[in-house]
Amino acid sequence: MALLKNIFFKRAEKIQTFAITRLHKDNIGEQVFLEQDKHRFNISGQQGMVCLDPFCMIAWLLKDQADSIDFKTANIRFFKGHTLNALIKASLTEKQDTANGALLLFKIENARNYQFTPLHRLVYLGWFIRSKTNTFYSRKVISALYSYPRSIIIVSYKDDGYYNMFPMDIHCYIEAEGIYVLGLRTTNVTLERILAAKKVVVSDTNGVDIETVYALGKHSSKAPTPINELPFGILESENYHFPVPDFAGSYKEIEIVSNKKLGYHMMMIGKIINTKKLRKDPTSLYHLGFLQSCKSNYQGIDGLF
Repeated sequence: MALLKNIFFKRAEKIQTFAITRLHKDNIGEQVFLEQDKHRFNISGQQGMVCLDPFCMIAWLLKDQADSIDFKTANIRFFKGHTLNALIKASLTEKQDTANGALLLFKIENARNYQFTPLHRLVYLGWFIRSKTNTFYSRKVISALYSYPRSIIIVSYKDDGYYNMFPMDIHCYIEAEGIYVLGLRTTNVTLERILAAKKVVVSDTNGVDIETVYALGKHSSKAPTPINELPFGILESENYHFPVPDFAGSYKEIEIVSNKKLGYHMMMIGKIINTKKLRKDPTSLYHLGFLQSCKSNYQGIDGLF
């Protein structure tokens, strides 16, 4: 392993599926384009993952863009500058009109990564991050999806006898429509409560370390860590009075308006009813695929890339 690492990824301190960085959203240098025939649309700020089994993505287009073509299949390309880093081939499974455009739900059919040489990619995907729990294909798709930085958010819910707070990066914020799309595991006990109440709060990870974030993801959704035992303070959201971590730079209160089971994840589409900024120019933690991180100029949270 040490020899292979020295040959193929000499500069990398640690080889893993994701690198972690902290960014302002305006500092993201990667771009994502949705293409079909002669049409090409920049969907960088309006696309995201919604399910990992099967792999599904969602994207939003303006009404005239969505109406200009008949989406059955599409190519989704990931660039940094003029360099193509990944390509996803997808088929359209659903189109939902919005006030100013349309949400497009795609099932991923195939993916390719282009960072480094084919041998580099084979060694990385087939050896360094090999796993009995997922296939070579799934590792390839994950690497392509994370060729664009994915922000880590904190999701909060509370009712009279229960609360939960957990991180996730399977989401998509459509700022132009005031829409938030979340992909939540169907095994999460909190899901049924969120769907029944049709309420949820999401906040950023502005002033928190990744260990604290990951610890939130490890506690049981059946019996979360008591609020008074959390290693940070808690605020209340203005309308729902759901818990908001005091490290957040902003939060959004969301009303769930529709949901659809896609497989391992439930896709929930929500309308933002309130946005609260707590700090000026908040940042967020981001997941970035390892191959892309080696080609980026971002600083890792531990300074390793």
